[in-house]
Amino acid sequence: MGNELQFDEIGYWSEIKLEIQKEYAKAYSTILAAQRNPTFFHLYVDAFAGAGIHLTKLTQDFVLGSPLNALNIKPPFREYHLIDIRPERVESLRELIANRPDVFIYEGDCNEILLKRVFPRVGYKDYKRGLCILDPYGLDLDWTVIYKAGHMRTLDVFLNFPVADMNRNVLWRNPDRVEGPQKGE
Repeated sequence: MGNELQFDEIGYWSEIKLEIQKEYAKAYSTILAAQRNPTFFHLYVDAFAGAGIHLTKLTQDFVLGSPLNALNIKPPFREYHLIDIRPERVESLRELIANRPDVFIYEGDCNEILLKRVFPRVGYKDYKRGLCILDPYGLDLDWTVIYKAGHMRTLDVFLNFPVADMNRNVLWRNPDRVEGPQKGE
């Protein structure tokens, strides 16, 4: 398959999720931008940013992804940190966003990038706060990231649990390891 970009096809439920994320990010940015004494520096973080746009399964129309939705929010976030592991998705983001000094695009494993490069930028004592979108493609998110984010006191985390992928990759591969009622109980 190589590194050729193929846009993710999303269903109606994903369109609803994107709309919820967009409305939450707008409210978050509005509230934090209005704060005085102290003034907060607020960031947007998307750990599985994707290519920036998707195709709807039903109509094959393009739909803005969460990073582009966030970039259109008024008042704007002060910084945007967009991460994806796939080079073709990162290249798409770079082409769509161009050279904005407030946008940082990272290619690689979000677990490492979040812990080493992004989370240290969201310091409590520096009056920095962040909205962190964690919407993994599968079982790609390390629980250490969630633990760290929860203990920082500076991040609101929007976590989408990939339940179908968990079932497919964990439970179905070895159903004998699943705890719970056994036959006849």
